[in-house]
Amino acid sequence: MSEIIETARLLLRPWKIDDRVEAATLFRYASNPQIGLLCGWPPHQDVKESMRVIRDVFSVQHNWAVTIRDAAAAGIGVDEPVGCIELKPLRHIGNNGDSDGSDSALDERYIQYVSGDVLELGYWIGRPFWGKGYMPEALHAVLAYAFDTLHVDAVWGAHYADNTQSGHVMEKCGMQVAGESKHNHFPLINEYHDETLRIITADDWATRYKTIR
Repeated sequence: MSEIIETARLLLRPWKIDDRVEAATLFRYASNPQIGLLCGWPPHQDVKESMRVIRDVFSVQHNWAVTIRDAAAAGIGVDEPVGCIELKPLRHIGNNGDSDGSDSALDERYIQYVSGDVLELGYWIGRPFWGKGYMPEALHAVLAYAFDTLHVDAVWGAHYADNTQSGHVMEKCGMQVAGESKHNHFPLINEYHDETLRIITADDWATRYKTIR
């Protein structure tokens, strides 16, 4: 089970399995096509599907529901999940996706980080909460956890090349462009997209935030 992480405005917690209220809240946001299609998955069709996703996809270590601590001020229910953020094993950086026709080109400085003690992140937040700074806040906290608690060597991220908003979120937290992945296949939506690959290393993190590892 994922550890609880607190920030100034957010609480990141494990997802509640087989909880209909939790699933209904997830469905409210994940049914919006503007959310899933930017992440490579189709909009949720009903609450039952959202409950299955929580049980089969989200109920793993280092996958957090994003909740807002001052729910009343945000106009939502107490402990209501408004997004998701995760750390996961590295999967498609550095030509790991050749079988589907993708082609990755990396800055040679970062090739050493395509294996070893590295992780990849993913995230999304409901449409009503875009532009409020919640996701950079959550991402910074998760990166701090990755480097200061898990002591990984690097964290990768990827976003559609034309999704500049997601790129800005990563950039705010120190994640630099490391390369690109062309014609990457997303089987859940059967689409191909070019992706921008980003990375922050442990050394970069320590320098940026002056942490002691």
